[in-house]
Amino acid sequence: MHSLGGVQTIVKLYPDKLAAHLAKGLAPLYVICGDEPLAAGEAADAIRAAARAEGYDERESDVVGNASKFKWQECFSGLDNLSLFASRRIFELRIPGGKPGREGGAVLTELAGAPPADTLIIIHLPRLESKSKSAKWVKSLQQGSVWIEVAEPDISKLPGWLNTRAKQLGLQLERDAAMELAARTEGNLLAAQQELERLSLLMPGETVSAEVISGSVADGARFDPFQLTDAALAQDVGRALRILFGLWREGVANPLIVWALGREAVALLNLWVELQTGAQVGQVLQKHRIWDKRQPGYKKALRAHDEASVRRLMASAARADRVCKGAEKGSPRSAVLELVLALAKPGQVVLRSA
Repeated sequence: MHSLGGVQTIVKLYPDKLAAHLAKGLAPLYVICGDEPLAAGEAADAIRAAARAEGYDERESDVVGNASKFKWQECFSGLDNLSLFASRRIFELRIPGGKPGREGGAVLTELAGAPPADTLIIIHLPRLESKSKSAKWVKSLQQGSVWIEVAEPDISKLPGWLNTRAKQLGLQLERDAAMELAARTEGNLLAAQQELERLSLLMPGETVSAEVISGSVADGARFDPFQLTDAALAQDVGRALRILFGLWREGVANPLIVWALGREAVALLNLWVELQTGAQVGQVLQKHRIWDKRQPGYKKALRAHDEASVRRLMASAARADRVCKGAEKGSPRSAVLELVLALAKPGQVVLRSA
């Protein structure tokens, strides 16, 4: 770890703790990691503002396009070469692909161990894949920087996030209004913030009802297939169908949706079979490396399914795969819908498409 102004950096920090950290002093190196643009942008803005208040008057930035062609040594070699009268500066590096390559990884590892004087560095990374998280350069940055994880709040916490933001803008959201706005903007915090700002201009100081949200806020939610699988496992059929229709609106390919659902179906089958031997559910989930965050969903699915429904689920997954690949006649959307219902509502009448 390193320090600046007597303040030690930490391994990981979340955006809601950033203001308190910055009030104590600046670290020499920050990494903002994640795909949530609003949270990432606000974190970077807060760091820049704190740096400007400390006399960091200059700002430079660069973007790593092709990591193998990027001039890594040249990029960082000049950061140590400030003249006696030069002002302190901020240097930002964006790595959109999240993979700096061998040379880049070596440079970042070195940088984490010895950041240059009088330069505050901010590195922007996307959400990293599991394999990347174990890379030496990632571990070096986590140990030698203030690593800020940015992500959208879980759907269960999103209404609370919206309420906090609304109060900052002088608004009060009724409980149902917060739930409605969360449903309409899930996966798109920027849209949620913009809607709150718009409402604060239209209804300054007022209480916002669910009716107002329904009548004035467009559906700007964005989803991915993994949110669909989580909702289906949790037996939340309403949310699962809403996500499915959202994915279709966004043009997500049916084979990708089927792949995500099929993977969970196979995992659920393996867990269910092992539980029939008398094993404890907690031990089985740990053995199969189900993340703690996803265990409640799997537990609900395992309680809801029996041997017959698991068999129907696997048959539905196989059929959806064949239909979406053109190996069997039928409507791909109907086959996908059938699969979602087979997972999220085992007692549901199974659809059949001609």
